[in-house]
Amino acid sequence: MNGEPKRFSDALATGPDWRAAAAEAARTARAKLGNGPCDLALVFVSEGWPDFDARELPALLGRELAPRMTLGCNAYGAIAGRREVERGPAVALLAMRLPDARVLPFSLTAGELSRFEDGRALVAALDLYPTDKPKFLAFGDPQSCDPERLAALINDAYPGAPLVGGLSSGPSLRRPAWLLLGSEIVAQGAVGVALTGDVDFDVVVAQGCRPIGEPRIVTQAEGNVLQGLGGRPPLEVLRETLSRCTLDDQRLARHSLFAGLAMAEGRADYRRGDFLIRNLLAVDHDSGSMTVGAPLRRGQTLQFQLRDAQTSDQDLQTLLGGLPEASAAPTGALLVTCVGRGRGLYGEPDHDAALVQSMRGPLPLAGFFANGELGPVGGRNYVHGYTSSLVLIR
Repeated sequence: MNGEPKRFSDALATGPDWRAAAAEAARTARAKLGNGPCDLALVFVSEGWPDFDARELPALLGRELAPRMTLGCNAYGAIAGRREVERGPAVALLAMRLPDARVLPFSLTAGELSRFEDGRALVAALDLYPTDKPKFLAFGDPQSCDPERLAALINDAYPGAPLVGGLSSGPSLRRPAWLLLGSEIVAQGAVGVALTGDVDFDVVVAQGCRPIGEPRIVTQAEGNVLQGLGGRPPLEVLRETLSRCTLDDQRLARHSLFAGLAMAEGRADYRRGDFLIRNLLAVDHDSGSMTVGAPLRRGQTLQFQLRDAQTSDQDLQTLLGGLPEASAAPTGALLVTCVGRGRGLYGEPDHDAALVQSMRGPLPLAGFFANGELGPVGGRNYVHGYTSSLVLIR
């Protein structure tokens, strides 16, 4: 320990010239960070400029911010401070000085993710051990990265280690996804950093759903096809559940219905937050079966869920309120929120970022709108959708 405190700074810049915007964001982050090194910079580009060239970005950031390590991606929208810029061009930055932490960069190709048999192979590849107590930040290409596999490998290799990040949403702006690691632009797979030493994570994963009906046991399933729920066809159970809902909830279920898989079995009382939320992908009206966006097994507890703006807002508020009390120690935040949130969900801009700042700030914060979010629930890392995954770094 050298006694030097951590420091964090954020910046957001927009404008017609992407090089000027990136330079402005980098200079602002540098000025807020003060003298001394920038150990890690997270950068997110909402790629609304037709002439943007990611290959020029590392050198530009090097001149203006001089980060020892850079990690980032392009996106449908960029976030910094209290602002969320969706679709429009923007560069967001979170700069960190972590004097007593080690920043270990890594890049995993799609082939490596598929070839690693288990967590031991990942430990060997990273030359990083569970006793190092790592915390992970990672971003992936939505076309080539298997985020479920990445999460499973980290769960196996480093039990209890948090993984926060998400998949680039650049393709939502009709731009090819790209990832940034150090001075390299990576077109596929996943990139990330493992942080060890004097650094801590407080993580919130707000799935934004509320249960309807009763929790029931999966009595028959094959792969991700749900064939029996409490000994009955799942579609029959769903129709009965919806018949007891309000008309508003019945209308909401037409487009915002999900399956919740309990993370701990045998509870007498399940509540919001006790479930891992997964999509309902298809319904077979002849057999009454349903296809769920997760492998299923007999004996699991499943409860149908609804998502709306009010529930999402309350969920994030509740989780933020449950975080440890803010201390005087410097803290920075990474916010990865789904492209399905933002204005489309809330009908107004800046909701999640502003809520984080109002309840936990003011604090340096940056992030992006993702095409799939990574974060731990119940001590294990998962891939999520329609979620806000927030990590406070201290």
